[in-house]
Parts: sequence; C-alpha cells; structure tokens
Amino acid sequence: MRFNRSELASLATNSSTRFDKEGLLIITERQEGIFWRTDVKLECWCKLRGNLLFYLKDKNPKSSVAGVLVLQDCRPRIHHEQPELEGYVFDLDFKDSPSQRIVTHSAADRLDWVRSIEACSNQQIDLQIKQLEEQIAAATAAKRTAAAVIGIGTGTGIVMGNRIDQGLPLPASMFPDSWPASASSATVEAPFEDLELSELPICETAISCDNLPLDSFGRPPNPRVICSVLQPGEDCLWRQHARTELLERERAPHFLCTMRFLRSAGFRASTRLRFSVHDVRERVSLTSLPLGHAEVALGVIQDATRLRLPLSSPRGECGFITLASWAPEAANELNPASGPERTTNGLTQPTPPRSSTQFFQQATDNSSSNSNSKSSRQKGHRRTQSLPPKLGVRLFVPQQCGVGRVCVNPCQHSYRLHSSLGADISVLETLLESRLCCAVPQQLLSIWIQREKELLQEISGMGELSGEWRWRQMNLLEEHLRLLKDYSQAKQNIQQLMRDGVHYKRSAAKTDEALEFLPVNLHVQRMWAQNDALQRRGVLDIVTVGAFTRHDAKGRKCGGLIKLLQESKSWKLEQSNACKVQAANDAVQATKQLRKEIVELMSQLLQLASRRSARDMMPLCNEMVGKTRTLLSIWEPSIVEEAVTFLERHRIIEEPDNVLMEPMSPFRKITQQLSALELKSPELEDFATPVVAPPDLWPRGLPLMRSNSWHPSNSSPSSSLDINAIDTLQHVVKCYNAHLRSLEQHQAVPSQDTPQCSELQAEATYQSLPPSWQGVPTESATELPPLQLIDLDERAQATQPPAGFLDTKLMSSSPSANYYRPTEEPEPLDLTQLNIEASVMCLVSKLKFFCGRCDSPAIRLRHPKVPLKREGFTVAPQQAPDVIAAPTAAPSQQLKLDLAPALATAPAPAPAPKKGNKFTDGLDLSLTTDWVGELRPSMRKLRHAMDRLLKTARLMHSVQRLQQDVRCNRVQASIMYRRDVCFSQALTALVCALMLRLWGRELDSAYLSLLRELGPLAYFEGLLSLYGSETDMWSDMCVAIEDLSAVSFTLVAAAQGELTPMPRITGSRQALAVLLPVPEHVLPTTTISFKITPVFFNIGINEKATLGQTREQHRSNLDNYVRLSQYFSRYRKLGLNATGAADASSSEWESLQSVLGYMEQQLRANVSKNVKILHLAEDACRLMGGLRFTSCKSAKDRTGMAVTLEQCRVLVREFQLPAKHVPFALSTMRSEGTRMDNVYKNIGKHKYAFNLPQVIMLPAMYRPPVGAYGKAQT
Repeated sequence: MRFNRSELASLATNSSTRFDKEGLLIITERQEGIFWRTDVKLECWCKLRGNLLFYLKDKNPKSSVAGVLVLQDCRPRIHHEQPELEGYVFDLDFKDSPSQRIVTHSAADRLDWVRSIEACSNQQIDLQIKQLEEQIAAATAAKRTAAAVIGIGTGTGIVMGNRIDQGLPLPASMFPDSWPASASSATVEAPFEDLELSELPICETAISCDNLPLDSFGRPPNPRVICSVLQPGEDCLWRQHARTELLERERAPHFLCTMRFLRSAGFRASTRLRFSVHDVRERVSLTSLPLGHAEVALGVIQDATRLRLPLSSPRGECGFITLASWAPEAANELNPASGPERTTNGLTQPTPPRSSTQFFQQATDNSSSNSNSKSSRQKGHRRTQSLPPKLGVRLFVPQQCGVGRVCVNPCQHSYRLHSSLGADISVLETLLESRLCCAVPQQLLSIWIQREKELLQEISGMGELSGEWRWRQMNLLEEHLRLLKDYSQAKQNIQQLMRDGVHYKRSAAKTDEALEFLPVNLHVQRMWAQNDALQRRGVLDIVTVGAFTRHDAKGRKCGGLIKLLQESKSWKLEQSNACKVQAANDAVQATKQLRKEIVELMSQLLQLASRRSARDMMPLCNEMVGKTRTLLSIWEPSIVEEAVTFLERHRIIEEPDNVLMEPMSPFRKITQQLSALELKSPELEDFATPVVAPPDLWPRGLPLMRSNSWHPSNSSPSSSLDINAIDTLQHVVKCYNAHLRSLEQHQAVPSQDTPQCSELQAEATYQSLPPSWQGVPTESATELPPLQLIDLDERAQATQPPAGFLDTKLMSSSPSANYYRPTEEPEPLDLTQLNIEASVMCLVSKLKFFCGRCDSPAIRLRHPKVPLKREGFTVAPQQAPDVIAAPTAAPSQQLKLDLAPALATAPAPAPAPKKGNKFTDGLDLSLTTDWVGELRPSMRKLRHAMDRLLKTARLMHSVQRLQQDVRCNRVQASIMYRRDVCFSQALTALVCALMLRLWGRELDSAYLSLLRELGPLAYFEGLLSLYGSETDMWSDMCVAIEDLSAVSFTLVAAAQGELTPMPRITGSRQALAVLLPVPEHVLPTTTISFKITPVFFNIGINEKATLGQTREQHRSNLDNYVRLSQYFSRYRKLGLNATGAADASSSEWESLQSVLGYMEQQLRANVSKNVKILHLAEDACRLMGGLRFTSCKSAKDRTGMAVTLEQCRVLVREFQLPAKHVPFALSTMRSEGTRMDNVYKNIGKHKYAFNLPQVIMLPAMYRPPVGAYGKAQT
C-alpha cells in the first residue's frame, strides 16, 4: 500500500478525521548523513489512525506532519514496568525492521498507547471480525430455527448471503447442523429447473449518479455503488448484496452493471435497500471512503420506472443517485385468463410469472390479445441528464430451456450496454458447473477396469509356464494388478466426491493424483445478449477447462504424450515382436466388435422371424454374411499355430494322478486369490448359457480365505475391501516375481552343491512361495483332510462362492465362455473357422428358404484348407454340446457335414438332387410354422463357434505379449495410463458441451441435419506456452483431442421422469460409443449417430511464450487448419446451415471463405503471439455452429481474459457494440463478472494470478484491469 505525501498530510491535518488516540510522545528518530549517524529524541504531538501513527513537528496539535509509522507486523512491548530516566518506555518490535523506542510521561498513558496500538493490528481486527461473524451466524441460525418451528413460510425465512448478483453461495457457517429436516428435504427434492437460473427477477435496476463531490484537491472521485440489504427483523444489520464496477474520475458516472432482485433470495416489496457510493482511493487494496448513501424500499423501486434520490452523509447532501428499473410485466402484459389471478385493492390482476419458461408461454398465449392494447401500456418518465440517452424501459429475460438439468450452481451478472444506434444491449453472463463432471470419468474407469480384468484373465488362462517365462508371466500379472488398483482407487475417490455434491475440481488441486481423471476447473460460460432495436438475440456458450494433462506434483517433465509415443514407436521398430502384439490386440478388438454386431443381427433376424417378415430378412442376412467373411479373415493360421506350439513347449501340465500328492504351486495360489476378488467376467450377452455359482478353478482342499473373499455372511464386499485385496495381491505377486529373479541370478552362478541338493532346492523354490510372503498360510500334509476329486459335471452347492473373476469350471465348460482354462487345450483354428462357416451356411440357407428361394445353393465363405496336424496336450479338451468334433475325414468331405439337428445314430440321408440345398431338404414351407425354432439352433452354433474364436484370439494375444520385452510392457503401461488420464478429461469436457447444446438450447431441424450428415465441429482454443512444464501439457492436449475423433455418439430418448439426463458410455478403448439422451419430442424417427471433428489451435500469450519454441506449435496449427478447411468444404458441399435459416445465403459462405483465407495468411506469417489466429478460428466455429472450448493451465486467469474478449467481440460483431466502448466493457466483465467469481471459487481471492511484469508481457487485449490482479495461488 503506497500513499503520496500530500494525501498523508491531508489525512493527518483534516479536522474531520477521527483519530483513535492522540497525545504527546517522545519518539527516537534516526538521522543519517554521509559520514555520520545519530539518534535524536523528539517530543511531539502524535495521532493514531488505524495502523498509521503520525508524529508532528512539535507539540502543537495543528503543526505539520513530520513523519508516519506504518504499524504493520508490529508488536508493542514493555521491558520494565519501572520508569527510566527519559520516562515510561515501550518498544515497537517490527518483523523485518529495527525496533522503535517510544517514551511517555506516565504509566497510564503508556498502557493506553500500548492497548490502542495492539487493537489496530490486522490480527486483532481479523479476530474481532471473526467473533462478530460468529455472533451474527448464531443469531441468524436461531431465528431460522425458530421460524421453521413456528411455521413461518419458507419465503420469508431465507437469509440473503454476501453474494454478488446471487453469484456466490452462503458460507458453510450459515448452515448449522441443526437445520430442520423439513427444510433440507425441500431443498433436495426441488424440481429439476434451477430457480436461481430460470426465475424471473422482481426487477432489474441500472444505476447512475450526478453531482458527486470533489476531494480536497479538486479531483473527481473514483465512484462505486454498493447495494446492501437490511436483514429481516434487524434494525441496523446490513449485508452486502451487489455492487457496480469502479469508474475513474467521474462526477456523473453511468454504471454498466445492473442489479437483479429475486424472490428466491428473500426479496419482498418491503425489503429495505441501502445504496452507498464510495470513493475508491486505491484500486489494489480497494481502500475507499464513503461519500453518501440513500435508503429506499424495493417496492418503491419496482413501481417507479425512474427514481432520483439525494445522497446523505454526515457532511450533508453530496450528490444524487438515479435508479432506473424494469420489471417483467413491463415487457409483456398478461391476460388475466392466461394464468393464476390475484386480488389487489379489490381488483383482479394476473399473477406475474415465476420463471422464464412460464413467462415465454404466457407471452406467446397473449400475443394476439395484446395487439389491440398497446396504448394501455405503462410508459416511462422522460430522461434527465443523469441517465444515458437511450436507456431501455423493458426487461428482457432469456429462455434457459433445460440448462438446469445438465448444469448446476449458476452465478449470474447482468449488464446494460449502449449500441452504436442508440439502443440498449441487454447482457446476462452466467457461470455454471456441469453435473457430468464426475459421472463421465466413472464410466470410463469402469470400462478400463473391465479391460484390466480381461487381460488378467488372459494371462491366467495360459496356465503355469516354466523357465524364464514364469517370471515374465508374473511380471505381467503384477503390472495389470497395479493398473487395476489405480483405476479402482480413482473411481472410488470420484464416487466419494460425487456423494459430497462437488461438481468441479479446483485449480489448486490439479496436482492431486487421487482426482487426476477429473478435468481441472470445468465450467460453462454462457452469455445471453439482446439488442431490441435490431430485434436480435443470441447465446454464446464456451466450456472453460484446464489443460488435458497429468500434472506432476514434483514438477517432473517427461516431454508429453507426443514424445513418449514417438519413443515407443521407435522402440517398437527395434523389437521384432512389438508389431505382432499391436496386431494381435487389434485383431482381438475387431473379433469382439464383429461378434457383437453379428449377435445383434441375429437378434433382429429372430424378431423378424417371429413376425414372419421375409422381405426384411434378406438385407440383414447379406450384411451378416459380409461380417462373417471379415471375421474369418482376421487371423492367420500360421500365427495361431506358432502360439500354440509355444504353449505346448513351455506350459506345465499336471498329471491327474499327482493332483493330491504335490503341494499347490504359487501360480495356482495366486490365481485362486484372483478368483476371491469377485471380479465378474464381462462377456456374457444374449444367447449365453445361464451361469450359476462354480467351484474353485484349482480344487485343492480348503480354499484360501481372505478378509475380503467370499463368505456366507459377507456376500457383497465393499469396494474398499476389494482395493485392499488387490493391493495385497499385487504385493504378493511382486515379492514372488522378485524371488524368481533372484533365483535366476543364483542359478547363473556356479554352485558346489550336489545335483540332488540343487534339484531339491530348485523344486522347493519354484513350488513354494518365498518366506517373506505372509498373505497365505502355510500348508502341511498333516493338516489337510483327505479329499476327493470334484466331478466336472456336478452342480455348485449353495454354500460355494459366487462366480469369480477367473474362468471357473462352469464358465469354461459353457459354450459361451470366452477364456480357456489353464489346463484346456485350444481348439484348432481351422476347426473353429469351419464351424463358423457351416453355421452361417445353414442359417443363410434356411433364411433363403423362408424367403421363397428354395433352390438357392449354399454360399461359400472361404476356400477349404487342409488342417495342420499336431500332437495334443496331455489333458484332453472338453467339447461343449452342439459343437462339431475334430475332423477325421478327408478335407474334401468336411464341407458335406450335415449341421441340422439329428441323432448320432441316425442313418445317412439319401443323396440330394443336384438342384437344391441340403440344409433345407425335407422342409416344407407350408408346414413350417415356427420360424424361430428352425433358426435358433444354427444361431446358437454360430454363437458358440464365435466364442471359441474369441477364446483363441485372446490366448494368442497373451502369448504375443508374453514374448515382448518386459521393459516395453512397462513403458507401454505408463503411456497408456497417462493417455487415459488425458482422454478422460477431454471426453468429459466434450460430453458436457454436447449435453449443454442438446438441452440448453432449442434443437431445430438445421442442427439435427448437421449432426446427421456431418457431425459438429469442436474447436479447442489453447493459451499454453511451449516452455517448461506447459510443453508437456500442450503435447498431452494434442493427443487427447486427436483421440476424441474416434468416439462415436448416438442420440437416444431420455428416460421418463429422469431429472438429470445421464449419458452412457460403452465399448472399449479402440471403439468407444456414447449414448446422449435428448428430449423425446425432438428426437427424429431415424437414429442419429455422428462423430465430431476436433481442431486445436494454440497460441502462447504469457511471458514464457517469448522464451519458448513455436516450431511444433506452428506445425500443429497448420495441420489443424487443413482439417478445418476440409470440414468447411464438406459443410458447404452438403448445403448445411447452422444458423437455422431456410437457405444459407451466399454472404455467409463468402464470410466463412474470407475468414479461412485470412486465417491461412496469418498462419503463414508465423508471428509470435499472433492471437488473430484464435479470433479467426472463433469466428469460423461460431458461423458453422461448432462447440467452443478454451483452456490454459488451470482455466482461471488467461482463460478469463480470452473468454471476456470473445464475448465483447461477439457483441461488436453481432449486436452493434461500438468499438470505443470495448475497453470499458472488457474491464467491467473482468473485474466484476463471472470470471472473477470463478477465480474466487478456485483460490478464495478476487485476484487474477498475474504480477506486473507478467501483465506487461501479455497482449494488450488480454491484460486485466488495475486492481484485479495480484499475488495469488495459481
């Protein structure tokens, strides 16, 4: 805080200044010269005002000021109670300065000065304020409780908080634990439409002043108006409600900020309001002096269109304040028959609307009846010099549609701007939190958790391996258990946050690893504007979110995902098996997707067959044949044979006779612990055999019981126990893996032990767990009771645990099982493909027969191949029912097998004629009534054969991963986890923007056609600098945004009675599908599925952008410009029009073409901090109806500057805001708008995290106003 000399002198010598204490003191003043230094004792008159201690030149109280002591971080201290030679001495001890010696003439005088100085300290003032706040809170809570008990209405019982335009909620201390249950339940069970968002205000007031007094130097004041509310039942307790912006050197200011008064906030016609005018002397600390105030009732303001009041102060009148108000009734008169009525003074009047939705409905119903009554409307008074020349007289309110169903906790600010044509521009700024901030990451984590379960099951299904492959297998298990634990813990943390009612992640918590899957500071910035003269209104929605990255708490840099993926790609080229792993994984995902699509087609065919609709069955049949051909061509037999040979060579096969003689190996104990985790198998869909509780995978005596394993009294373990179990099991696998490595190293060193001892040592080491593992109790042959082998066909008993995670007996024996058991032999690929081909041939032949093509020959999906012969395993594979056995005949006879249901002992059928089909011979269409019964056996066989193909594919994938380098697996797992974190944040922001567009605005046919034909454009605007840690953030954002282009979206009807429409995410990492619920009345008859086109333009604007490299940024911006141009070409070719007009005019196309052309010129120029690129991309996105996102590191400071600038640019471009008014509107929105509320929500201060050098380095249009920035936690 810095004052000049004249202001200090004016404050100390002004006769009207009230001082806390005055008197004579002896002050020791240090005087210094070039070669001397001395202390001079000066007896002078001293004045204490706050934390300023003025001392004058002599003992005269009217003498001039000699100096001042700022008592900041100061503590008075008395050394000796007894007087010294000079008098009664006390010292002022400063924190960072030498102490000051002060002498008084009496002990009482010294004590009074010490107490006064202690009372003026900031700590003491803060303590007093805290005590007063606690007293106010206690008194307010007591009145609330009493009002609720005696039955006072909830409307008058609401206490208004310290909110700016209803922007910030009441503090937690205002809601005691003794809140009545009835009130809390009423709050929770409120309708989906948020009253604070859609409720019409009682009135909206614009403020102006005139004839404000000058200061002592003849300078105009820096005025600001603060509106305070008198609390109900109080006489002098005023609470701040709203305030205007700060204007500099104005005696007759006209403020842009307006004040809105809502019924839900407790305002009534009798509510007393006080408008205080302050002169802000210093903007950084907001030090101000009150000039005057005026008190008035809200009902008086509501009834009068214009009200001019004198300002009163202790010095008398000091100017005037003018209140211009608008009520919703002034915009549209209501018909008494259109809604509820009220009686006032014996006259029946219509009840005013309570929400914007009701307001628009009444306005529509009464448009015809009001056409003849324009002359009866209330007219406003003529304006004076105290008001703007064209201030509006109508209150315009936006229709919020269903924003309250997808967003929550709105903060609103309203403005009245003046257009170049003399009209008014009504602006309503809203900041909202998304209800989906925690829901979307939870669903993604569920998919990734399921994927880790599948991979764990694949690795376990390989069985126990020998040699070096054993510890490689255990290493993979350890890695997947770690990922499973991390994903599960993250999901549990998000669930807890969601239960606490938190809908966004504060920027101060961006480095918290527990919530790293949540986007940082995700908010929706909405601006509604209307120009009455132009008859134009519009909405601008911008999703503000922090950078999509994984923040490191220690500030370590890794280069970002682009660098990591490039290094991984180069490493894969060196590893011969790395490409095979990726190809195997892609083949597994393709097999799963095709299998799912074929099953869906079979379901549709069954529905058509039940209705005997032959005409619609053939297109589905042809589609199914095409997908089946693709399914059969995915896997090469040579790759499968190579993997099977590897398993035959390295898998340990247990002899049936030695099952009970040898102890259970560590691998089997660990897999049994996996079964105890109760992780269900994911792939049980339609046509699956019902599963019941199976026995253990490794039947060995007593099962290993854990604290979280299944127990009759604990059938539903909590998620925390599951996470603890995963953590314990991961530790077990890690210890065993380390033990195996040490064993390999020990065996590499020559040993002098006898071969017999070495063999015994190796057997004991491999077949027993290390001593350090305490997870499973040791077993001894004497403690185990005699056991018998479990019959493979027996049913599970009621006391056995439910279906576990691994492939247990029943699931593996079921035809619909999707994993092999560790001891099961894989089915030959040729046999599986033959079963699929034969099932499809049979199914298609029957479908053609039902369609009237009796003579159609059977189709051929592929050329027959000679199956490769190999020796099988020791344990014979188990064949499921309705499965073709291994071929023993010649290859030429394989395609002649009869797949129709028949007895095994039935004689061979007679030779079929040349013309016809053997699958339909003997069928009579006129006698066949049950089409479904004829098709279901073939469909069941096809499903079982596809399941076995998926089992083989997963086994091949696990073998390829096992043969890959261990370090490569670890690096890929870390890259995948980081990519999942970034993608979760990006998809959450995208889904929030889509749901806001679908629910927060009207859906017309033009936008629906845009979704159907092309898909929306998603423009991500980045303000990151490629220097330091933000380089990693930019790299992560590039990959995360690119991954969004692979996600497919489908519109579905919202559930009836669902308050919050919740999207559903399905699929896998490679093929994610999001189902977006929309209102049923806007959903077309045809299904709308689309993908977005994301573009990402980044321009660094802070001081680090000057130091960073821009080559990679420039290259990325050029690539995204090419994508944007291609999207515009398709947009224009399809003739789409996002504005909703009937035909897109040529001027719009020319405008878009010119914007893109000028944007290319700016990109080719390659100028540092060229923010014109961002502005042109914003214009192009808005013209094509795209989605808007703005990001910096925390979406708080630079994002606030960019969003407010874009709002003003839209007002200039579309609502005729004069360019000369833009700096003033920018300063107002940045200092008093919703972006400052966002800063306060994140760090608890109304300051942007900029310092003066950083502000100077920002582009001129992105600089915050003076006083709105300072030292704050970023």
